[in-house]
Amino acid sequence: MTVVLYTWDACSHCQRARELLDRHGIEWREHALDVALRRELARRLGRADMPYALVDGDLVGGVSEIAQRI
Repeated sequence: MTVVLYTWDACSHCQRARELLDRHGIEWREHALDVALRRELARRLGRADMPYALVDGDLVGGVSEIAQRI
């Protein structure tokens, strides 16, 4: 399983996603977003939930959705 997290510093859900992946022993990479890029991605993707995650190339958003995929 390949996981890439797009996170934001002030995001408690992002921290929960990191902890979830670590707890399950899943390797992941992280890209921290600045405010402008976060807004741009939300506009382009039509969703503002954080973190944005790519799980095996599929866009997944939110801790609950990440948990369902793992």
